[in-house]
Amino acid sequence: MREYVTIIIAHHEGKPPKTLRIRKSYLKAFVVSAVSFCLLSALSYALNWNFIYEREQLKAETKRLLEEKENVLAQKERLTQERRFIAKKLRDIETKMSMVEDYLSKRGVLGKPLSVGGVSYNSQAYQDVSYIEFLEERGEYLLSKVRGTPLGYPLFGRITSLMGWRKNPFGRGYEFHSGIDIEAPTGSRVRATADGVVEFAGRYADYGKAIIIKHPSGYLTLYGHLSQIDVKGGQRVKAGDVIGRVGSTGRSTGPHLHYEVIKDNKPVNPLGFLVWK
Repeated sequence: MREYVTIIIAHHEGKPPKTLRIRKSYLKAFVVSAVSFCLLSALSYALNWNFIYEREQLKAETKRLLEEKENVLAQKERLTQERRFIAKKLRDIETKMSMVEDYLSKRGVLGKPLSVGGVSYNSQAYQDVSYIEFLEERGEYLLSKVRGTPLGYPLFGRITSLMGWRKNPFGRGYEFHSGIDIEAPTGSRVRATADGVVEFAGRYADYGKAIIIKHPSGYLTLYGHLSQIDVKGGQRVKAGDVIGRVGSTGRSTGPHLHYEVIKDNKPVNPLGFLVWK
């Protein structure tokens, strides 16, 4: 077997050809080296391209994370500001609710302020969602108490007689007037001054046609000298509901409403409850 490969190089200019003798082992080694070089070059190129691609992907991901970080920081700042705003609003609500509680307590509507569950507005145990729930429940409780307390005018008109001792309009001497008289035309609508249940509706001694409403706050209100009664005993009414019409029934000198506020079977001056007009 031949160990050499002969390569003849011919010239076109008439020069004698050159002969190259190369060992087959060298030629094989050269071919293997060339092929290996080409494969390594292709692999290097592929690895290089993949590295560049991954680097660009990493740069894009880094940019995205930085933008996301900025958004998170901005949102955190917004939430911080909102939290401060909510905290301020909660303090304002606490102050107002404390004032309402104090007011209702002094009026005898509440036995003791801030007594729901033994929790006060300054309790550190409620500075979270449960505290907001506490305020919501307390607000509903106070609203029910306010709605159950006779406030405002049963109808608008001129007050012609106050509560207290007065000259007897029907004769000699003096008599104790247990409510106030509000002058109004016959047929004027009379409204309940608080939520409650009608305890009495009918003729009631000198009051003529009268209505007595029992309120959840413990107060009673009486509406006398009516020309018409629009409710019946046991009926539930809401503050502002029309319950009857002005008249001059019973012991009366003319069309007007006799209005009383009663607590613990004793008359209370209604002027203290006419807080708006």
